[in-house]
Formats: sequence, C-alpha cells, structure tokens
Amino acid sequence: MNTIELLDSECWAKRTFGTSQLKDVRRTARAVKAATRMAENASASLPAQMHTWKETMALYRLLDEADVTFDALMQPHWQQTREQIAKEPVVLLVQDTTEVDVSHHPHTKGLGQVGNQHGRGLYLQTVLAILPQNGAVVGCALQEPWVRVPAPVGETRSQRRHRTERETDVWMRQVQRVGSFPAATTVVHVGDRGADLFPFFQACQATQTQFLVRAFENRRIAPEERPQRHLLDEVRTWPASASRPLQVPASHGRTARSTVVQLAFGPVTLLPPPSEQRCGKEPLVGWAIRVWEEQTPAEEEPLEWILLTSVPTTTFEQAWERVGWYEHRWIVEDYHQCLKTGCRLEERQVQSADRLIRLLGLLSPLAARLLCLRDLARREPERPAHEVLAADLLASVAAQAGQAPTQMTTGVFWKAVAQLGG
Repeated sequence: MNTIELLDSECWAKRTFGTSQLKDVRRTARAVKAATRMAENASASLPAQMHTWKETMALYRLLDEADVTFDALMQPHWQQTREQIAKEPVVLLVQDTTEVDVSHHPHTKGLGQVGNQHGRGLYLQTVLAILPQNGAVVGCALQEPWVRVPAPVGETRSQRRHRTERETDVWMRQVQRVGSFPAATTVVHVGDRGADLFPFFQACQATQTQFLVRAFENRRIAPEERPQRHLLDEVRTWPASASRPLQVPASHGRTARSTVVQLAFGPVTLLPPPSEQRCGKEPLVGWAIRVWEEQTPAEEEPLEWILLTSVPTTTFEQAWERVGWYEHRWIVEDYHQCLKTGCRLEERQVQSADRLIRLLGLLSPLAARLLCLRDLARREPERPAHEVLAADLLASVAAQAGQAPTQMTTGVFWKAVAQLGG
C-alpha cells in the first residue's frame, strides 16, 4: 500500500475491507464505513467514532451478525500481506501471544480466565510480517483469538501433558495455516521462548519455512552418549568469538540501556523428545547462537540470548544478522500495545466475547496501519516532504501548521500531523 492510500482513511478502509465476504454486500459496505470512521480517530469510543447513535447501533448490529466472523473480516488483510511477502527476498514472521484483559467490564459474557485467577478476557496469537533490513511492518500474516477453557477439576500434570489438544498447539497451527511461500522468498518464523517446541520446528520444516527461536528447553543434542549432552549446557561452554555494542530496549520494568555483548555460534543437532523419538521422528540439524554480556549494571539482570535457527549460520556476519532479526521480535509487542492503547481494545464495552472478537477483526488491521504510519514518520526524517507526499495533502497540512510546503521535511510533516490530532 502506498503512502497516499495509507494516509487516506476511506481509501485504506476500502482496500482493507472492501472485498470481505460477509454474505451481504451491505455488511461489507458497513464494515468499510465503520473502519473509515475508526481510522479517523483510532482511540475514540465507538459512539464518538461513529458520530451518531444511528451509526453506532448499525455497527453493533454488524457485530451481532453470525456471518461477520473474525476470519472473514481479516481475510483481505491477510491476503494482501501474503502478496507483499511474496515480493520480498527475506521476511520475518514474528509470532507472539498477548492477553486481552477486560476484567473491568464484568457484564461482558463469554470470556475466560486471563492472567491470575481473577482476570477475565481472551488471548490473541499474532503472526506479524516484518522486513528484516529496517523493521518495517508489512502487516498481519495471520491471527487467532481464543477464550481459555478451564482445566478439569483434579487434572494432574501428566494428564495435562497428554491432552489431545493443548493451548501451545496454537504456535504450530499458525505456521501450518500460513503455509508455504514461493522459493524466491525466505520466510523465517521468529518466536520467543514460548516457541521453543519441537513440533514448532517440525511445522516450519513441513512448510518449507525457517525458524529463529530463543531457546528455553535444555534439549538433548547429538551424539547420544553417556552422559547425555544438552543444548544450553553445551552452548554455554563455547568461548566468545566476537563482541559488539547492543541497545537493550525497555521492557517489563527494565529500562533501556546500551551494553556490549559477546557472541558464540555453531551447528547443533537437536534430538526429538524421547516420546517422539520412539515414534520415529528424526533429529533436526540447526545452528545455535549465544549472545551475552559479561559486565552488567548491579541493578540489571544479565542479558543472555541463546537462539536456535534452521537458517545456515556459518560466518560472523550471518550470526550477527540472525541476532538483528531476533531484535525485531519486540515489534510484535509494539503491535499488541498499539491494539490496547492506540485502538483501546480493552476499553471497548461490547457486552460479549463474540462481539469483541468481531470488533478485533476491524481493529487489528488498524493497529497495523498505525505501526506503518510510525515507520513512515521514523524513516528518512530529513527528506523533503514534497518528494514522497501528494501536493494537495502536503499543502493542506502545511497551511494548518503555518509552514511553507517547500520547506517541510517528512519529519516536520509527521510532527505537524501528530500536533493536529493524528
């Protein structure tokens, strides 16, 4: 989507929802109209976005339609994202889980447990497509919301481990649903420690895609001998072979800081869990990359990443590139934060989980749009605005900001847009 289409709320809404198959063209038109209003003021309440009570009630009726499913609303966006992915040489599909906590709306029906035993809401699994060279957001490749089903009373750990369906299956399900891509595009599924699952690696292998995951399990590695070797123990014995500065982002109460990290990398052969090995599952050949800091401020927890990847990593340049890929993982957290703050997902009072999930189908592409606008604002801030923006748009913003269009850079333009209300 070009800059003009992205900036024009109606144009963006038509492209994003105009081909939604909702069993009635009037519903599709209503979805486009609602998305246009939402894009004009993403953080406003639904009545403020829709402008009138009549339009607000029309949106609520749309959210009650059985044929207006989350998947149906999202399908055009997923397809457009997929088409963009196929045009790139390398794309990262960063996957993560977030909880949508609406405990402060106790009358909302159909919710499940989130967080501690008292939280109520639902979960959302997102696969966000990102360009590795600059971290630009392509869009959502796939998403799946779900409501947690309480565990049976008295269920043991062994029974939970042997369930036919487990909550962690969502990681593999997303890889399988996203599927394969043309051979000219290298697709790398990126995940945090929640993705360190042998079936996740196998799903990537089955779809001819790659993986890059932060290791959590101290897995058995080949060769099988006594005593058995384990991944984390083994990798931590590798000596540092290089170092470089690294910017550590702020996260979960941790302040952003600069540090110097060490690097070690090498090939590993991951053995399947014993239960899967007995079923004939083969070992997986991959590469491990360890990044860690040797000197840490007293109040900070030492940084250490042990990354597992199926992408061949035989040189220092490749190893640092994989580390850079993993650093983009935080963008999916930005996306979820954008859903919750920029789009106020958790503050929506829609009375039921079904309505909330359908509303999510309108808000998810909007959150991706907001991140794309952020990318535009950060990219080439000193470039003359008239080189990348339509003349009438630039003239309009410049006039309202009291500046000359010919003197505005893209950085100044986006600052003016923000000051004018976004």
